[in-house]
Amino acid sequence: MPIDPHMLPWLTTFTPAHAVVAAGVLVRMGVAVGAGAMPLATGTGLRVQAVLAAVLAVAATPAALAASPTPGVDGSSILGLLFGEAMVGLGIGLAAAAVFASASWAGHLLGTVTGLSWADDFGDAPGSESAGVGRLAWWLGLAGFVAAGGHEAVVAGLVDGVRSLPIGAVATAAARDGVLELVATMPSIGLSLAMSLALPALAAVLACHLVAAIAVRSVGFDPGQGLLQTVASLVLLAAVCGGTDSWIGGFAAAVQSPLERCFHDIRP
Repeated sequence: MPIDPHMLPWLTTFTPAHAVVAAGVLVRMGVAVGAGAMPLATGTGLRVQAVLAAVLAVAATPAALAASPTPGVDGSSILGLLFGEAMVGLGIGLAAAAVFASASWAGHLLGTVTGLSWADDFGDAPGSESAGVGRLAWWLGLAGFVAAGGHEAVVAGLVDGVRSLPIGAVATAAARDGVLELVATMPSIGLSLAMSLALPALAAVLACHLVAAIAVRSVGFDPGQGLLQTVASLVLLAAVCGGTDSWIGGFAAAVQSPLERCFHDIRP
């Protein structure tokens, strides 16, 4: 049974140029989701990422059609637009991934200081080493981010981003500079977030080492490295788990501004 065109009036106004814009939205969302999900790569399959990118593209296409200039429909123009949108998606995704990974970086830093950054003996694949404390810290930060509604802000930011940076606008020098500046500055911002998250627990661990060193020298007893490392590890776990509320809430509040910059502050 043929579909009545009056039931879908938008089909009568959908032009090849609109199809090019929709393809650009899909490419941007797909690359942004793929790059931004790198901290989640071990738990998020490619199929889930593809479905998420498709849903975001469908949601963002109407706004993109209203905000974007009419693109060319010849082969070279289409390829140039799709390549440019892939670069925009890559920049946004990598910047967001650096922010998301800051909690994991904080945990890796704490694990390295206390000696808890061991290799994962249960992983047979090469390069499967991971820090247990780093993964714990990352899950704590992610839990706080989701509990605070951060995932909704990310979705809304990706969809609204087609207004602040329309499809095809990356061809301008100002937009290219904005994307490059975003990619260059987000790792340093993520590192500063990691340091701010790790400092309280790191101070507790260093204080433990200092007290242990003074006590050992005072009594003239050498307990060996194993006992001191065990005590420092227990202090670290107590500091991280005991300060769960501040750790989770602090991460959710700290990443809000950098993520806003990722999704809204790139303007041509």
